Amino acid sequence: MKAKTIEEAKSMAKDKSLETQYKDEAIYIIYCSRTEYFYVDTNSLIRLWEQLFGYYENGVYTAEKPHS
Repeated sequence: MKAKTIEEAKSMAKDKSLETQYKDEAIYIIYCSRTEYFYVDTNSLIRLWEQLFGYYENGVYTAEKPHS
């Protein structure tokens, strides 16, 4: 889900967090400076970015290797 303003994104995230399927999951609001949109998602979008670009954990960058 994408939103143009942070207020709209917060509202969307709150609504999504109240859905029973996302009861125990974190909801993320991600800003993309290229598109100038806020994206509301569970960890699936974050996980995709981690797989494509790597991630930081405790200040250490880890590039994931592609699955064989």
